[in-house]
Amino acid sequence: MVAADNHADRQADWWQTFYSGLAWEMLRQVKSEDETQSEANFIVRSLRPSPQARLLDVPCGNGRLTIELALRGYKLTGIDLMPGLIETARAMATERQVDVSLLCGDMRDLTWQAEFDGAFCLWGSFGYFDDAENLRFLKAVAHSLKPGARFLLDTPILEMLLPSFEASTQKQVGDVLVLEERIFDHINSRINRGWTVVRNGNTEKRESSMRIYTYRELALMMKEAGFEHCQGYGSLNHEPFRVGHKRFYMVGTRSDT
Repeated sequence: MVAADNHADRQADWWQTFYSGLAWEMLRQVKSEDETQSEANFIVRSLRPSPQARLLDVPCGNGRLTIELALRGYKLTGIDLMPGLIETARAMATERQVDVSLLCGDMRDLTWQAEFDGAFCLWGSFGYFDDAENLRFLKAVAHSLKPGARFLLDTPILEMLLPSFEASTQKQVGDVLVLEERIFDHINSRINRGWTVVRNGNTEKRESSMRIYTYRELALMMKEAGFEHCQGYGSLNHEPFRVGHKRFYMVGTRSDT
């Protein structure tokens, strides 16, 4: 269904409770080890970091990519608002005997100034907020980067979603059945989702809401935040984005000004 949705409460801090319970168990099983390796390779090719460069993963979730890149010799800092995810990431780092900095905090309130040689935000972790707060996040990332450092953003855009928009989907993720109902709110340009997650007879429901930008809107927002030379890609092979691609990645360079 493509329609306006006036349920504003769906937009209010939905992420505070989403990443827990069966929903989190489902998300943990979505990415395979091979996919993690492929994404880490893509990050390196996109950011072009020097050996032992300082990289920022924001938000880092359970540290899946933070730890993989640290194992490759880079100096990683990960930040996420959810204490449970940071605890999981720290436990994984200890298990894999890797030294990373994992902090609990808001992605919009980064306090670093020109500290990092690159940053990345992967797996649809952008667009949670309204326009002002999404821009605040991008500016915070820009301020944390050294001039000339690159930022990789993974997020759906309208040109990617609308041509093949599905109002409902059903899929099996490991031992979890996931039912998803989607409404496109064209007034606010948000995808509002209702999730039903089932495992072994137990059912949980979640809601999420993400602001979806066009390519042009996102590029202009990146520029306003302090990035230049922004380029969009449609795959992990750095194919220039075109309508029909199932993924979207944008890479921008922190300006010197």
